[in-house]
Amino acid sequence: MERKPMTRTEWVYEQLKEAILSGKIAPGERLVVDQLARELGTSPIPVRETLRRLEAEGWVESKPFVGARVSHVKLEELEELFTIRLALEPILARTSVKRVTQEAIEELERLVNEMDESIEKNNPNEYSRLNYEFHRVLYDFSPWKELHRIVTTVWEKSARSRWVFVQTPQAMMESQKEHREMIKAIIERDEDKMERWMRTQKERAFKTYISTLKQTSNEELAKSLRI
Repeated sequence: MERKPMTRTEWVYEQLKEAILSGKIAPGERLVVDQLARELGTSPIPVRETLRRLEAEGWVESKPFVGARVSHVKLEELEELFTIRLALEPILARTSVKRVTQEAIEELERLVNEMDESIEKNNPNEYSRLNYEFHRVLYDFSPWKELHRIVTTVWEKSARSRWVFVQTPQAMMESQKEHREMIKAIIERDEDKMERWMRTQKERAFKTYISTLKQTSNEELAKSLRI
């Protein structure tokens, strides 16, 4: 089925949401309609519509006399979401193993190779995008559709964790080792190995992200107290 072209508002939404998820627009940063419209080369109308949608989704918050800002990352909420993901994603990956096609294996290998290139080019945002695609391709083969729906929902809610690669570039190298082990598990049709490596990756990545977030929060608090 041919995909319908995006409207101007949909395009602005995609641009601003990606900027928030990647950390390009930082938590707490003001979102000024006229400024954003100039930067995106559009009128203020689709920007206003986009900000209302992002606010409804929880990515943006608006206050009287202050305006719109990117919502701050809430540590307790992320810890809850990560705990759910750690419990469910290894199972979802496990159920995908025996259904992944040879064509999909080649696609996963291509994505890993492109991630290598993004590391060489020091492009963590591109790495993050490719990493997201790697997991999407894998999970889409699971026959457990309700589990897939739940994971996708929680995944979206914790999407700002994608910028962990911007904050900790060494995580990219560790992640690549794990991706290659996952591909081996698929080729061998080894469900146990896939579940084990997916859990290893999630435990490492989530621990790194939470640690980085806590450190950043402490630094911001220290600055506010002029310590």
